[in-house]
Amino acid sequence: FFPSFSAAWRVSEEAFMRDLDFISNFKVRLGWGIVGNDRISNYLSLDLYQNNKYGIGNSAVTVLTPKQIKNQNLKWEGSSSVNLGIDLGFFANRLNFTADFFIKDTKDLLLAQELAHVTGFNTQYQNIGKIRNSGIELSLSTTNIQTKSFTWNTNLNISFIRNELRALESGANYKTTRSGFDSNFTQDDYIAMVGSSLGLIYGYEFDGIYQYSDFYKTPDNKWVLKEGITNNTRYTDADGLKPGVVKYKDQNGDGIITTDDRTVIGNALPKWYGGITNTLNYKGIDFSFMFQFNYGNDIYNATRLYATQTRSGRRNMMAEVADRWSETNASNKVPSAKGYITNDVYSRFVEDGSFLRLKNITLGYTIPIKPSQYLSKLRVYVTAQQLATFTKYPGMNPEIAMNEDMGWSGLGVDRTTYPVPRTFSIGCNISF
Repeated sequence: FFPSFSAAWRVSEEAFMRDLDFISNFKVRLGWGIVGNDRISNYLSLDLYQNNKYGIGNSAVTVLTPKQIKNQNLKWEGSSSVNLGIDLGFFANRLNFTADFFIKDTKDLLLAQELAHVTGFNTQYQNIGKIRNSGIELSLSTTNIQTKSFTWNTNLNISFIRNELRALESGANYKTTRSGFDSNFTQDDYIAMVGSSLGLIYGYEFDGIYQYSDFYKTPDNKWVLKEGITNNTRYTDADGLKPGVVKYKDQNGDGIITTDDRTVIGNALPKWYGGITNTLNYKGIDFSFMFQFNYGNDIYNATRLYATQTRSGRRNMMAEVADRWSETNASNKVPSAKGYITNDVYSRFVEDGSFLRLKNITLGYTIPIKPSQYLSKLRVYVTAQQLATFTKYPGMNPEIAMNEDMGWSGLGVDRTTYPVPRTFSIGCNISF
């Protein structure tokens, strides 16, 4: 049962507003509704079996084994939304402003609940957890110049959205999961914590590289860590800890690095995002350009992690590996060739994903023709898309799409994201 309602009041039509000539539109909107989500595998509420072959003596027999533990209480997620909106128009609607304030609460989340191993299964889908999304969406459209032969219009939109996980399964305050971008990286690299947003990247905080000054050297040429220097006990190379090995920050202050020192090392959700479009017309010439922007999100650069840390010696590496620590290059950014813990996730590969992109630019000309019985309008144009991107992110594309197969652990993962090509086109519009 998913009800909804909406109502609006056009205040500008009221008698007490008629003397305010500069306000051409004033409208208040309020809406509420519930929507559902059932996007999980089918038949999870039923007993299902799968067939397997087993050998008995010289013959094979087919047996049926349980495929899952059914959940008869499974139901759709429910998301209730309340939205308050304001529409304002000024100066004969040459300036229009819209603001929407919303709160969306989702309950009965369809999540995989971990089970005791005695059940024979790792997880079971259950209706657990709550999430709240709230925010403000603003848009502004203006007619900056309007004459007989020239017009200039601007449209701007910007969104500020906060995401909060409000509850997990009973008694749980956090839940970790693995993005699975590569089967070799087996540690959980995302964490969801009650009271925080989804999209939190989880791992070790990078703290530089061990240098010669961090060690004593014994007469038998063994390296001994100086007192007060954090010991990365996760490094288990046969030669022991030595200069050139990666350092992690000791989060709990016990002087050693273990899995307990993992922490939040990034947030894949942006603080705000939006776009701005300008359109100019002069007689028969039209010109428009659009910028898209995104600010405050982190990208988990799994591509760089994979392509800079391998001991196989049989893969191409990124250029930064040339600056690795060595006896003649005391780098504090890139470990030595064997100075890292294989498949560890740490903050050196979490990077700022903010960007400003010139997404579209178009120049057109409407050829003046005398309307005839067949031809009424002829316009030619040239368009460029994805023309330029301004960002500190070194990957192919800072606009990372969510991988739905990963669920909430797919937020902000760059695993060989395809580069966005620049596109140039020439065309014409003909009206008959």
